[in-house]
Amino acid sequence: MVSPARTTGARTTGVRTTPAHQARDTVLRPWRGPADSAALAALDDGAPGIGDTTGPEWHDDAAADPARMHLVLERHGEPGPAGYVVLAAPRGPEPGVELHRLVVHPDRRGTGAGRALLGAALAVAGVPGATGETPERPPWAGTGRLWLEVAADNAAALALYRSAGMVTETVLRAVPGDPCSTPLRLLLARG
Repeated sequence: MVSPARTTGARTTGVRTTPAHQARDTVLRPWRGPADSAALAALDDGAPGIGDTTGPEWHDDAAADPARMHLVLERHGEPGPAGYVVLAAPRGPEPGVELHRLVVHPDRRGTGAGRALLGAALAVAGVPGATGETPERPPWAGTGRLWLEVAADNAAALALYRSAGMVTETVLRAVPGDPCSTPLRLLLARG
């Protein structure tokens, strides 16, 4: 089944949903507009690792950026998103697609929603062995490598990423005396 494509300026991004991207009556689809931004910003409240970088404007800007891709997971018959993922184009010396943000609704944790979003991210990045059909990719995707930063104390996220075969590449230490600094692990999946 192909979901409707979204148009942002001159770019169109379509996402094909397949059984591999479905978790218990869910469907994966592209960002659809400002109403999505408000709903996704509401999911950000209290999500681990988000901090102050959120709000509908953040999602509007990210969705309008051709170097980023929003995918939204919905559960059939339920209002609002079950979760979402934001992917970003390779930048600087980092050759892989960045998993910039993955957030799951608190009531949907443990239902396979995070696994479905991560599976879609791996497929967009073109990581060999990603399950199911690959969602339609933006021109910058398909590098065969996906990377992300995750707080070292976010056990649930680390377990999800490791269950998909991602490995720790680097550990970034907190900056002494900086209350906003958190130890991070740089994880990656590659072919």
